[in-house]
Amino acid sequence: MINLLRKNQRGLMLVIAVLTIVAFILLYNTAQLRDLASQRNPQIYGQTLTPGAIDRQVKNYQLTLALGQYDLVSKLGGSGEDQSAALTDFVWNLLVLQHQSRVLGVQPTDEEVAARIKALPVFQIQGQFDPLKYSAFVSEQLTPRGFTERQLEEVMRDSLRLEKISAIVESPAAVGDLELRDAARILQPVSGYFIRFNTEAIAPTVKVDPSEVAAYFERNQPNLNTQETRAIRYVAFELPAGNTLDGREKVDALQKLADTATRFADSLGASPLEQAAASAGLKVEAIAAFDRAGNFSSAPAADEKKLASALAPSAFLLSSTGKASDVIQAGDGFYVIELSELNAARPLTLPEASSAIEARLRQAKADELLNKSSAQKLQKLRAAVGSGTPFEDAAKAAGLEAEVFDNLVPTNESLTQEQRRMVVPTLSMKDGEISGFERAPWGGFSVYLKSRGPLADADLDAKRAEIRDGLLENKRGLLFAEWLRVCREEAKISMPGRPRS
Repeated sequence: MINLLRKNQRGLMLVIAVLTIVAFILLYNTAQLRDLASQRNPQIYGQTLTPGAIDRQVKNYQLTLALGQYDLVSKLGGSGEDQSAALTDFVWNLLVLQHQSRVLGVQPTDEEVAARIKALPVFQIQGQFDPLKYSAFVSEQLTPRGFTERQLEEVMRDSLRLEKISAIVESPAAVGDLELRDAARILQPVSGYFIRFNTEAIAPTVKVDPSEVAAYFERNQPNLNTQETRAIRYVAFELPAGNTLDGREKVDALQKLADTATRFADSLGASPLEQAAASAGLKVEAIAAFDRAGNFSSAPAADEKKLASALAPSAFLLSSTGKASDVIQAGDGFYVIELSELNAARPLTLPEASSAIEARLRQAKADELLNKSSAQKLQKLRAAVGSGTPFEDAAKAAGLEAEVFDNLVPTNESLTQEQRRMVVPTLSMKDGEISGFERAPWGGFSVYLKSRGPLADADLDAKRAEIRDGLLENKRGLLFAEWLRVCREEAKISMPGRPRS
């Protein structure tokens, strides 16, 4: 670590915040690395990334998350639901950021990096940097998992690079008064009519021929597979049932559980879970096979379903039966799991897939019919209203039932989910307009905006700063995203593909 921090180190501390430990336990896995490294000769700026270089960037991603640098993760595309895709985006975008930092001469100083590290909450006590916590973090959390102080410094350097480049790229963003007032529509009450288009009314008329099912199966056979399922055994380290611990007492109790679970996981080695648990006087429990979402083929107990959902992501990172995980936190408990059964996905037969295919084709046909029907009715409705017919009369003539909504303020937190659906399209509409067909769980809907109420100056003044900040944030985000897109094109990123088996 930088000398400025080394001067004050006083030895190792025995306790690290539970959340920090958990972050590393959850985030450090090699499956992500194997997935990214399986790309053949990935290139950027004309240079091929070696496995070692990929390894460094993957560790940067994991450490960035663990240190809570969420702005860096999100702006570089590392926060998507698909973890592998998010990791890949983050690695490429981080390399682009680092390259552009050198090109622009935007390089954080050692003093800035040291100050940023000292400001991290994980290294502080009562708002002050504590060298003991830093030392313990390095020796107990970084080193055992293959991280170094240098990588910690580099994450902070990247965070500062992002801030400095963002300040340059996003500086043109500004919000004018007209823009502000236009965006303030969210404060104005709206009144109008709401028309439903129900799929249920069309579904009975839809017919699906067996030949269509067979044709769909033939076209999509490679993608029609059973769900991979896995069963596990586990050892739990949980707070006693009915515990009432809170605050510092609860943190201390969780810390002890985490320490105990970590010692047990470290003691496993090549020993089976049951053997190690028996030696430690611990109980091994089992969960029947479940899929990636923690769903069972049968109906499990509620507690088992909840636990399976929490442990499923880690279970599906294990490569073979008999493999044990690192410590996993789920709620107020810590778990070490072992894969006991692996049921690989297999191709579905036509009889197995028929019911699902028929339902999918039926839904697709119903959606298509609903789109055509609603488009025709809305066209007639617009023509009638345009010729001067009152909306209610025009809707009735078209065989549509119009529901009234009155004085709904889009920002009102008491709006129901359905009322929120009503008001969202009106934000971009003028009085007297009819919206397009909007999707909804029951099929779809359209809205007629009768009137928008006046904007009270007091309401605008109360929300002015919030609205301006929101608009600025959106504009800055768009500017940075466009800058990153252009820079990625210049980087000429190349991923030829995976090696053939």
